Amino acid sequence: MDYLVDIFAIIPLLVDGLLITLAVSLLAAAGALILSLPLLGARRSQNRWLRYAATTYIALMRGLPIVILVFLFYFGLPALLGLGRVSAFWVGVVALAMNGAAFLAEIFRGAIQRIPDGQAEAARALGLNRAQTWRLVLIPQVLPVALPAMAGEIGFLVKASPVLSLITLVDLTRRSQQVAMQTFDPLAPTLAAALVYFVVLWSIAMLSRWLERRLEPVTAGAS
Repeated sequence: MDYLVDIFAIIPLLVDGLLITLAVSLLAAAGALILSLPLLGARRSQNRWLRYAATTYIALMRGLPIVILVFLFYFGLPALLGLGRVSAFWVGVVALAMNGAAFLAEIFRGAIQRIPDGQAEAARALGLNRAQTWRLVLIPQVLPVALPAMAGEIGFLVKASPVLSLITLVDLTRRSQQVAMQTFDPLAPTLAAALVYFVVLWSIAMLSRWLERRLEPVTAGAS
């Protein structure tokens, strides 16, 4: 019981690392969402070169370990281009965003394929332009389908972020290691960090479920 108290007492010492983890994860998720849209367009393009380029990028990002991508951006490219020292924070954001975009593009592509082609054709027959078709017809149906996988991908970005501690970023994992060195107790800070990660990931899952329930009328109306 006393050790459990010690674990909870350590959590306030990890708050600064938690804020860095949340900032990196949220910025990476936003960047992944933005990058995934043109990637999705290229993946569905009638131009075979655009389609091949998008397919190659997605396969590369999905198959390449995050740690290799991070090391490449932090150590490899700066040395090759003579950039000197680069920000570990922004390297983490860019690397996670590029990786996440590949997964989100495939999530959206799979969700779009579940929508009958006749709905887009009917929207055009009613005089809706391409933007209106997406905004009024397709997106309200794509979001409920893609939301659980999107939440899973955001959770993955949070779980992948500890790799950034290897390039000196003081995130939640790195901060727990610092506390462990200060207290000479590696177990309690590690368990405290694990508890914080669990709460963050559980919150993402609960938010996803709440949004799914809010979007249920849209889904029901579309069906």
